[in-house]
Amino acid sequence: MFTWGLTVCNSLVRACLFGPDRVLSSEDIDVATPDGRRVLVRLLVNLCLCEESRRGCIPTIQHHEGADGRYWTIRCNRINSSGEQEPEMATFYSRGPTMAADRNFGRHTRGFPAAERLKDIDIPTLFAKIAWHSVERGAAGEQRSELLHLSRIRKEFENSTDPDLHVPLLQAGGPVAVSTDDSWQDMTTDAIYGPVISQAYGERQDSVVDADEDTEHACIPHRQLVVAVMSPCGETLDSVRSADELIVVLADAMRAHGEILRRCNLLHRDISTNNILVIRSPLDGTVHGALIDFDCAISVGVDRKARPERTGTLPFMSVLNLEANWLERTELDDWESLLYLVCWLATFGINKEDRKSVRSEGKDPEDLCIYGWRHGSISSIR
Repeated sequence: MFTWGLTVCNSLVRACLFGPDRVLSSEDIDVATPDGRRVLVRLLVNLCLCEESRRGCIPTIQHHEGADGRYWTIRCNRINSSGEQEPEMATFYSRGPTMAADRNFGRHTRGFPAAERLKDIDIPTLFAKIAWHSVERGAAGEQRSELLHLSRIRKEFENSTDPDLHVPLLQAGGPVAVSTDDSWQDMTTDAIYGPVISQAYGERQDSVVDADEDTEHACIPHRQLVVAVMSPCGETLDSVRSADELIVVLADAMRAHGEILRRCNLLHRDISTNNILVIRSPLDGTVHGALIDFDCAISVGVDRKARPERTGTLPFMSVLNLEANWLERTELDDWESLLYLVCWLATFGINKEDRKSVRSEGKDPEDLCIYGWRHGSISSIR
């Protein structure tokens, strides 16, 4: 999310804006001078009077406390079986995110088990995903919209009778909009930053930026805040209770991956721990796996095109993806990501108890080279 902050060093103050991809900072404001104090006071007053959306608040996603305890409401438009948004907004209820935005930069994806009625909040049947999607401007961006991908998947699989095949079926969602000056505007980085900053940092929008280079003036990706409410509801991957369950969940997720590629011509491109859900039966506790998060997916077909971009989750990217070269990405890259995911879980543990056990034995996974897959540079991972 976008968050404002101030840094203070003696009499020098800087205003900072923490965004999904970088921290923007003002020039030094010297409060020891009248002009500096005037600038700081004007800044604080503007922060108090500006729209709530500019302070990071999302009007359609709110936290509540009342007789029913603490809960969240998520408001968005329902989507019919034809993939079209219905005019009236629906409200979904959740106890809170099970998938948290725990990194400083990126899509800041959060996942909420949700119900359609407040009284059913503790038996959720839906999963609401909220994320800052990196999108291309114009028609190209529309073709790579996760909502379009999910609508396509729903049309193809909504009437599936296979009880062991679990794919995300979109029920509601859309871009989050905010009211500004008596009009509604999609919540995007361009809208938050304004035209001056967006233009200054948008010159390299279509280029590939190496994470190892000094990117002080690199582009800021154009992002859009999007809500997608889908079924079925699931738990995060670290809710598996054994290695056997993990194998079943991963096998189901990759089976769904193959079916979606075969029937919808969609290549996922982001196999990671955050994008696989555990579907546990309330009757006998058996598990299945579901693949979610299609905002990195692309439509493929007879005329496949190579794209020199780096996309996905860093610890699990294929070698071709890390190199961001011009070779075509295929389903084999996603299977390669699965191998890295298995290596990661085997090293750090498949769930919270497993991770505690690894550390209790005096082993520190952070001393291993594999730890650099998440925190190292691109060149060192390669």
